[in-house]
Amino acid sequence: MTCELTGGGQGWFALEPLSGGGGATTDRQYKLVTSMQLDRELRDEYRLTVECRDAGVPAALNRSRDLRVRVADVNDHTPRFHSRSDMQRSLCRFRHISYEIVSNQ
Repeated sequence: MTCELTGGGQGWFALEPLSGGGGATTDRQYKLVTSMQLDRELRDEYRLTVECRDAGVPAALNRSRDLRVRVADVNDHTPRFHSRSDMQRSLCRFRHISYEIVSNQ
């Protein structure tokens, strides 16, 4: 049996055969691994399709399964202020309600 990724996972994920099991192709198992670092801020979900087929004679059989991989959020972007002077402001006492005094970018 052989398996491969099709659909939206190429480049981001790969299927690797698990070692063990005597190496018989009929008992082969695979694991899904990342091929590159994932970033939730860029993409939070991937939809993959795994297609497997045997080498049956006279006719090979195949089957596919759809997978959804959700990327968990990690707090990897610490908020930053450009400088201490950005936090000091003077303003007139007659400003309207909701007047922006300072903002963080």
